[in-house]
Amino acid sequence: ANDGPTHHGLFDIAYLRCVPNLIGMAPKDEDELVDMMFTASRQSHPVCIRYPRGNAEGVPLKAEPKAIEIGQAEVLQPFSRKSGRKVAFFALGNLQKLAQEAARQLAAEGFDCALINSRFFKPIDTETTERFARAADVVVTLEDHVLAGGYGSAVLEHLSNCRVSTPVVRIAWPDQFIEHASAVETLRQKYGLTAENAIARVKAEFAIAPIDLRREFAIA
Repeated sequence: ANDGPTHHGLFDIAYLRCVPNLIGMAPKDEDELVDMMFTASRQSHPVCIRYPRGNAEGVPLKAEPKAIEIGQAEVLQPFSRKSGRKVAFFALGNLQKLAQEAARQLAAEGFDCALINSRFFKPIDTETTERFARAADVVVTLEDHVLAGGYGSAVLEHLSNCRVSTPVVRIAWPDQFIEHASAVETLRQKYGLTAENAIARVKAEFAIAPIDLRREFAIA
């Protein structure tokens, strides 16, 4: 059966982020889901784990689960060089493949792309977020959630507190109820949760102001 307009599960991060002491995680695949369940069992605080319906990624599972440090993201791919146009992708949960495809296409055009598996939407990895945002010319957040109050909002809040002015492109669902569909990919195409849209928006940011000027403001 198809999901209805209120059953896509796109609103939970917004209302969970405001709960004190809550830990919120989203795995990139089924192996990391097992690690997160193991990690959750060792906590004294409430924990929620977001995972999508449908088929898993098909990755092999470790023999024994591994505990994840709370609030620590996973750097899948750092920047590869000191100069050039730099884009940092922070993907939460099941949007890793979308981020990887966007990064792959941008890299083919000469962009230097970093890939970060965010893992946590509360608490977010503030150190990794700030470090990559200061090094990047553009930050991209990707999440299977509405724009309002989601993971991208948490990133924006933290960078504002740190006075980091690097532009942030947020790839997420719009502020509306999403209709029925037989496949989520159809809806993602319609609402812009695609590698093509992420790439277009990144390039639009580079067209707004020179890279050197951005870095000057970010360091100031």
